[in-house]
This record gives sequence, structure tokens and C-alpha cells, in this order.
Amino acid sequence: MDIFSAASKQVETATTPKVATTTQQTRPVEQSNDTPKTNQDDQSNTANTLKQTVKDLNDQMDLLDTNISFGFNDEINMMYVNVTDKTTGQTIRKIPTEEAMDLSAKMKEIVGMIFDKKG
Repeated sequence: MDIFSAASKQVETATTPKVATTTQQTRPVEQSNDTPKTNQDDQSNTANTLKQTVKDLNDQMDLLDTNISFGFNDEINMMYVNVTDKTTGQTIRKIPTEEAMDLSAKMKEIVGMIFDKKG
């Protein structure tokens, strides 16, 4: 046997895919009696938890006599922080900014239109 035929046999055996001849056993899908929670239920639970957290944080900030207050935006289900001037009551900084929260609400609306499940 010459070197070329020996090399081609090695390449052929190395690159030839091996086919599995065994079959796997399958089992039927199990049915669950649990009713899955909807995404809306999870969101409302999260929103209620965040609202309660905001209330608790504001109570603590009142005890500390600070110029920081917390809030909750219902449109985007998100907390924000307000830093105000104690003497004038004017807002110094809002985190995230009002523009960022508006942008987030618009993005949520656009995503809702793109992935509308009714249409």
C-alpha cells in the first residue's frame, strides 16, 4: 500500500460521521393541575410591594429629617428618588429624571404595539 492510499483511508475514517442506531424511549408529558400565574398578577404584586417599600422608606426619611423622598411611577412600575431643597421645597434632582421615565413609558408602549398579542 502506498502512502497516498493509507493517508486517504485515515482521512476517510476520521471525517465519516458515525450514525447512532439506538433509539431513545419517550414518556408522555405530565399534566399539572396548578394554574399558572399570569404576568399581570406578577406585575401587580410587584407594584404593590414597591408601593409599600416607598411608603416605608419615606417614613424612615421623615424620622431622619432629610430632604430625600421616594416615589413610585405607576406607568412604568418603577421607583424614583426626589432630592428637594428644604427651605423652598423645590426639586433639586430626580433620579431617574422625568425625561428618562417618560422615555421608558413610551418604549413600553411601543413594545406593546409591536408585540400585540390580540392582533
